[in-house]
Amino acid sequence: MQKTRRVSPRWGLWLRGLDEWLVIFQKVSGLALALYLIGHVLAVSTALGFGHNLTQQQWNAIIFGVLEKPHIGAVSVGALLEYLIGILLAIHGANGFRLILMQWFGIGLPKPSRHTFPRATPSPNATAQRVYKYSVAIITIIFIILATYDVFGALLGW
Repeated sequence: MQKTRRVSPRWGLWLRGLDEWLVIFQKVSGLALALYLIGHVLAVSTALGFGHNLTQQQWNAIIFGVLEKPHIGAVSVGALLEYLIGILLAIHGANGFRLILMQWFGIGLPKPSRHTFPRATPSPNATAQRVYKYSVAIITIIFIILATYDVFGALLGW
């Protein structure tokens, strides 16, 4: 009989692999994008005057005071927020595509078979699923590089 390797609970998440991290990033990026969407809808509705009576000068003062004037180093807060939203979109979009392929279409999952004892449970760590996970990581890194070039390229003279 094969011995089972026990992992300390505090190291369990770190040692399980990329799949658990992708699920966590999917949930966190989805929550952050939902909060951004709510804030963006409120800001645009304020700019268009739906329910708020702001003059153009008041609106410009809000935008300039909150997003354009404050800087972190040489980068404005607005550009940094745009960069973070781009990264969240890359992570959420690429991983969402992987989850759609796996959960809705069953691509990369092992074929169902009759359960006999003792038998290891089918795992999504098959070769095809591993390819999906690493392709999500590579696509996300490519989008992060492109977003970095887009936001910080003019500042760094690229």
